[in-house]
Amino acid sequence: MQNYDVLVIGGATSGAYFAKKTAKLGYRVKIIEKLTPEKLGTKMDIVHLTKTDLKTFDIPPVSQGCPEWAFEFTDNGFASPSNRYRVTVPAETVGLHLHEYTALMVQDALKAGAEIEYEASFSEFVFSDGHISGVRYKTPKGEKEAFAKVVVDCSGADALPRRSLPNGYGIERFSLADDDMFYVILRYAEFKKPQQNTFWLNTKSWFAPFSMNENEKIIGTGATGGFERAEKEAAKLDSVTSKGDFELLRTEKGVTPFRRPPYSLVADSFIVAGDSACLTKPDCGEGITSSMVMIDTAVTVLDKALKKNDLTKESLWEINCAYNRVQGAAFSLVRALLTKIVGAVADDELEYLFSKKIIFNTAFLGGGKPAANDLIKTVTGIIAAVPKKHLSAKTVAAALSGAKLGAELYALYMKFPKSPAGFSKWTARAEKLWERVGKV
Repeated sequence: MQNYDVLVIGGATSGAYFAKKTAKLGYRVKIIEKLTPEKLGTKMDIVHLTKTDLKTFDIPPVSQGCPEWAFEFTDNGFASPSNRYRVTVPAETVGLHLHEYTALMVQDALKAGAEIEYEASFSEFVFSDGHISGVRYKTPKGEKEAFAKVVVDCSGADALPRRSLPNGYGIERFSLADDDMFYVILRYAEFKKPQQNTFWLNTKSWFAPFSMNENEKIIGTGATGGFERAEKEAAKLDSVTSKGDFELLRTEKGVTPFRRPPYSLVADSFIVAGDSACLTKPDCGEGITSSMVMIDTAVTVLDKALKKNDLTKESLWEINCAYNRVQGAAFSLVRALLTKIVGAVADDELEYLFSKKIIFNTAFLGGGKPAANDLIKTVTGIIAAVPKKHLSAKTVAAALSGAKLGAELYALYMKFPKSPAGFSKWTARAEKLWERVGKV
């Protein structure tokens, strides 16, 4: 019989990170991963992490010459539709090969004492006295069981374990619909001239490097609703910026969650993290480091719970409080504001907002954590634009609605209940606000 303290479902970046952090504390940890080592982390080639991220989180550092390392850059920014105005977001960024870096993170977890079993697909939970006590999973050699004090779902956007929880177990079991996901198309291209690293909000598109050659860029485009919509955004970008002045080398496609996380991330003997919990940044959809923020908190709380041998949701509840009162609150504000303004603003209005640095500033972009002063500046700028007729009534109403909803969500998440006792009332209030926010 396989018995562990922590059983992690999914061995990609979030799963490997969670396993390493708990194994380093001396716990018996196992990862089950449905893919083979050769397939793990291959959904896309390149990901970006800032050097600050590499220092902040307990993840392996990389440098030029390592197989994981692809390039480094510092210039990045957001541009208006005409490219006339630009908001610079300076950050020392490292480009990484995702497959190689995922393998490195798994090795880091194994060095810390964790185990991993590949080609192991989750089937169902095992219960004891009404609480999760392990899982059954399929392998090429047949079905197996593994038991643990806590099971952690890091299985990815499909989130089969979270969706397989019993009704009323304490965590939402929603599936991601087309408008809950960001469909991403990455075209690796070589341009005739050097191109700046830029993100265009109007087309939800970007230029990002994939090597040290300034002429080689990823032309990225994303949209909710499906790849067909993403292709239309790509065509808009080409007509305004690149004008097809490049040689296409290859194309990749992928999806990432693009919706609010479950209201609770814990239940009895269960934690959900990573893409399974939709822990992605609302401005860009990136989820590696935003998940690590939650995991760091989760491991600290889990350590205390394991030492007490109490894995009830009450014992794990501080994970919810700590996450939602910091990153959860900030991301809720940004998501509400951007959902409203991006869906309503016309290109000429967006041009004006960029020129005056209203809304689209570094407080709201690049994964920033906006404060009350940032929101006040945004609202003031919008109101000042009305007499000059720079913005339509529709856009102003949408922006003010987004700012108001964002402020309300921020305040609500900062008051996340200290125990499950107040959770039902809090959830009812949050649900009403998110219904008013809508989707991109």
